[in-house]
This record gives sequence, structure tokens and C-alpha cells, in this order.
Amino acid sequence: MSKLSDARGVRRVTAAIGLVGFSVLLVVQDVADSSAGAGFYDTAVAHPSQMTVSALILLVSAILTVPAIGAIIHQARDRGATLAHLGALFTLLGAMGHMGLTTVELVMRSLAGGDPAQMRAFEDRLNADPPIMLFFVLLSSFGIGLTLLAWAAWRAGLIGWWGPALITTVAVAHMVLPEDLPAVVSLVALSAIAVVFGWLGIRTLRLSNADWEGAAAVPARVSV
Repeated sequence: MSKLSDARGVRRVTAAIGLVGFSVLLVVQDVADSSAGAGFYDTAVAHPSQMTVSALILLVSAILTVPAIGAIIHQARDRGATLAHLGALFTLLGAMGHMGLTTVELVMRSLAGGDPAQMRAFEDRLNADPPIMLFFVLLSSFGIGLTLLAWAAWRAGLIGWWGPALITTVAVAHMVLPEDLPAVVSLVALSAIAVVFGWLGIRTLRLSNADWEGAAAVPARVSV
């Protein structure tokens, strides 16, 4: 009988796709991002199509974050459950931030059709608007959430200590390092996230439906 012949298989494969998909698409989005430190107006004028593609990739990544969260919660039902639920909360807030950023980028794409002086003035007002700071709070939650989810996965025996250690390093570096670093630094950091959560996704995909349902009983602290 096919592993997808019942709802367990569908849930397992969906969870695996979420884990691999959201993390890999973060890397793809970073490569596709044409802003390179430029503002919305400059990016909309110079690279309108890339701006759209980048925003839509980020949107799909945010959507796939939901089944990825569910994958960790399901497999950390006994060991690491508290960490998993806290991580789910912060990661979901971060995904909402990504969705909000996607919306802003798609709206700001229309700046290219206006008077340059007026459009730049509007962009300045937007960036200075206090409620916009909410996006930064949400985006900051993403790294915290991924760190907690990674430690929950370790606690549940889904990955070795190297996984959460790597994610923690990336999250701390993101908070303390300046923003004007070379683009390759961001690419390396996102690639590290893809390695950890992509590995968890592949592991989930390899499980049988029975093992998926009993994933919480997997021995803790696997070595790889």
C-alpha cells in the first residue's frame, strides 16, 4: 500500500515539504532579491520584475512555514513540547512579518510610475511611520522561533546538537551584527537554516506512516 494511501501519509509528506520548502525558498529569495540595500523606489525603478518575483517567493516561504511548524510540534509531542509550542508562536509571528513585507513590496512596486521626488518623499514617510516598526518586531521573532524549534527538535531526538547550535549562532549573529554586511553573509546564514530544516524535512519524508504517528517515541539525541 502506498505511503500516501491514508491521511497519515498526506500529513507527513506535507510536513516534509514545509520543512524543506520554507527554508530553501529563503535562500532562493535572497538570491532573487535585487534591492542590494537600495530603497523601495530605486528597486521598483531598476528591477520591477525581480522585485515581484522576490516578494512572491517570500510569500510562498511564509505559507510553507505553517506545515513546517506543525511538523516539529507533531514530532516533539513528548520531549521538547514546550519548546516546540513557544517556537511555533514566534516563528508564526515571523511568518506574518514576511507576509506583511511581501505586501509592502508589491504595493511599493507601483512607485516606479510616479514623480521621483514625490515617490521618494512618500517612501521616507513610510519608513518613519512608527506602526511600520511592527514589521521589524515580527521579523525579529522569526529567528527566535526557529531557534526554539531547532532545540525542540534536538530535545525530541530528531537532530544532533549541531542543528540548534547552528541556528542559534545564525540568530544571535543576525541580532548583533550590523546590517550593512556583504550579501554573501546573509546567503551563508540562510543556507545554514536550509541545511538544518531541510535535513529535518528529509528525515520526515523517510519515515513510514507508522513511525510518523509514533515519532514522539524516537530516542533522543541522534548523532547526525
